[in-house]
Amino acid sequence: TQLVVQPGDGGPMEDWMGLEALQVNDETTIVILNGALDKLRMGYYSPFIFPKLNKVVDRFYRKFETVYYLKPILDKGCYGWLYRVYPEPWQVCFQTSAEDGAYVVVSESQERPDFRAATAMVVQEGARRVQEARAKAEEAKEA
Repeated sequence: TQLVVQPGDGGPMEDWMGLEALQVNDETTIVILNGALDKLRMGYYSPFIFPKLNKVVDRFYRKFETVYYLKPILDKGCYGWLYRVYPEPWQVCFQTSAEDGAYVVVSESQERPDFRAATAMVVQEGARRVQEARAKAEEAKEA
């Protein structure tokens, strides 16, 4: 088992490219913490400018299973996060209360949702809750 902490993020590309050498055989377990693998797997580094790195991504990094992931979402005044703990499904969560951190899960899936889609889910849940609160306020006025 190999443990690697924060490779490549802010450092040389060789950090990411060199990790493939740690895989001695198919039984080798490699754990990467804070590896910014999203940048690698989502095409942040252009194949035209970084062809060697992209070959390593296709050959090596696409095989990794995400076992813990937490990425905050903040858009249009709505707060939530994209979350996963292996082997549980991916979750998109909407924070319902800033005071106590209460939240609701607005989506669960076996496949990782696109971050833009997750953000849209959080914003949509926020808009739904605002509309619901306005309807309740109107009902209270009429009563």
